[in-house]
Amino acid sequence: MEDPYSFCEICRINHTSGKKHSFSSKHTARLKTILKKFGSKISDSKKKLLNPVISKASSELSAVNVWCYMCSVEVKRHVADHHAIIMDAGLLEHLATSEHAKKVHQFFWENRLSKEQKKNYLVNEEGLDSFKEALKNALACYENEEETQLKKQAMKIKAIECTQTNVVNQKEDDLQITTQSEQQSGPSSGHSSGSWGNSSSGIKPHSKVQTEGVSKPHSKVQTEGVVYSDGLTFIGRSNCLPDGNVHTGAVPPWLRADDGEPTQTKPIGPTEQDFQEHLKKERKRKLNPARVGANFDRTSTNNPDWMPSFGRVWNSGRRLQSKQQYQRETGNWKKRKTMNGHHSGKY
Repeated sequence: MEDPYSFCEICRINHTSGKKHSFSSKHTARLKTILKKFGSKISDSKKKLLNPVISKASSELSAVNVWCYMCSVEVKRHVADHHAIIMDAGLLEHLATSEHAKKVHQFFWENRLSKEQKKNYLVNEEGLDSFKEALKNALACYENEEETQLKKQAMKIKAIECTQTNVVNQKEDDLQITTQSEQQSGPSSGHSSGSWGNSSSGIKPHSKVQTEGVSKPHSKVQTEGVVYSDGLTFIGRSNCLPDGNVHTGAVPPWLRADDGEPTQTKPIGPTEQDFQEHLKKERKRKLNPARVGANFDRTSTNNPDWMPSFGRVWNSGRRLQSKQQYQRETGNWKKRKTMNGHHSGKY
């Protein structure tokens, strides 16, 4: 027995109308939208048949896909070639295949479309061949432009390196001049009076020059002049961080414990308990502030006799008996006979 239901790829529904479904208003409107959407992409791609467009490779462009409604398959829109991307090359190749031509013919026949529109969704072999010929010239021009750009960048890098080496050499020359001037001025300082120190010879000059990172272009040249004598005290640089610094993985100074103080055992930042309390407050914040019991203080202690407990839910009998039993327990019970006698004497 044949299945009365048939599935429509355009409307994405099962129907029992048969061939009449192709003429329904819903199917026609949906088909018009699909053809307009897919036809605009194909028209944009066909503009690149004679003038191929090549752009730099990127993950976003290489991941763009197009859904072919005639073949019901997903097609890559662009083609990646080494370090470049050929725009709309994948879609043009798909439109030129024989399988796509068969599917287009079947699609137009099932949806009762005019045959004159078929050419808008196909690419002939001659057009594809002309695209490939134009693509060769476009790739050659693109490679030449890339080479010229690389050469310009290389020239800029070389110019920067030359300026950096010139600066370093000039600093070395200035450093040598300063050291020579210090050495020449050293003996003249020794003819001063002997009031400096206990020795009669005066000051003994010793010059020490330290250069750091001369090979690096942006490094600083540091000079230190140190003078030794019997009556002078040397004040130099001290290693205040023997264990290293922040860049070598040592503990920062602001996290170290002071002398005589215990080390900090509390973890830095919020704990898991603080996080749970924060989540609890966030949940309460979303509730209605005017709800019943919103302002109830659950931490307060109340007297157990704040509410009479003569309900006796699990007792059998009348409620009055439960009340009398409660009054007997609390000592506020008065016999019923006395009450009856009091009322009878009144009347």
